[in-house]
Amino acid sequence: MSSSPFTRRQFLQTTGLAFAGLATQNLPFSEQKIKHLALQLWSIREDMFRDPRKTLEAVAKMGYKEVEPFGHGGSKLFGLNYMDFRKALKDNGLKAPSAHIPVEIKDYDTAKKDISDDLKRTYDEAVKLGHKYVICPYMNQETRGRIKDIIPAFQAAAKYAHKIGLQWAYHNHDFEFTDKGPDGRMLYDWILSELDPAQAVMEMDLYWTVYAGQKPQDWFQKHPGRFHLCHAKDMANSPKRETIEIGDGTIDFKSIFAQRKQAGLKHFVVELEHYKTTAMEGVDRSRKGLLKLGL
Repeated sequence: MSSSPFTRRQFLQTTGLAFAGLATQNLPFSEQKIKHLALQLWSIREDMFRDPRKTLEAVAKMGYKEVEPFGHGGSKLFGLNYMDFRKALKDNGLKAPSAHIPVEIKDYDTAKKDISDDLKRTYDEAVKLGHKYVICPYMNQETRGRIKDIIPAFQAAAKYAHKIGLQWAYHNHDFEFTDKGPDGRMLYDWILSELDPAQAVMEMDLYWTVYAGQKPQDWFQKHPGRFHLCHAKDMANSPKRETIEIGDGTIDFKSIFAQRKQAGLKHFVVELEHYKTTAMEGVDRSRKGLLKLGL
């Protein structure tokens, strides 16, 4: 599927984002404005691990105001302790309203019907870091086959997040649409139908949704208001259909974003896994491509 030797999906498997403020619902996409445009830092992970402060400075100079980090669960992010990471964001005028933090079956205590103390501590730190959304980014192969076991963990995680002032969300790949639970429903249906809408929302990855042969608009219509965040990356017109800079591929973002009010979209997060040039140049080009849509 991927020409990259170490994809975001592989990383996650081995270690384990109604728009308020529109004047009117009927404005065409080109006339709408958004407040939250972020960069998923996985896209530039090598630069972030090499020199996080310098890289965040470069991201800010591109025009990004927000980022979406990953790798929580210890005492550091990209080699910086949490408070130093927060300072690096502040020094560059950046915020991190959302973050990817996995939830696994092992994180759930079936006797207590609650998440582990370790995951609670991670969520507590997320509050201190200024995050508003904590997003489960992936389900590994074993977990996909145990959807009935992971749903209670998701429910408990969403409940605790809500209790401390966070919003819990789930980020999809393609398998949520191709793999099915014991009753024949798609895993995506399980997540949307079994979790409390007041506590659990979605970060739809538009690339993976289209990759799986789905129309994001259909899901917006079926579950209005549940999609607070999205990952935006384009799809190459090639046999592998790899990710590509926004505007250089085949995804009809304008048609998708025309339904953003129904979806509940508030946060747009640029992500990129393959690059024509360098990772930094790619995410800069993607941001500009997204803005050309009228953001």
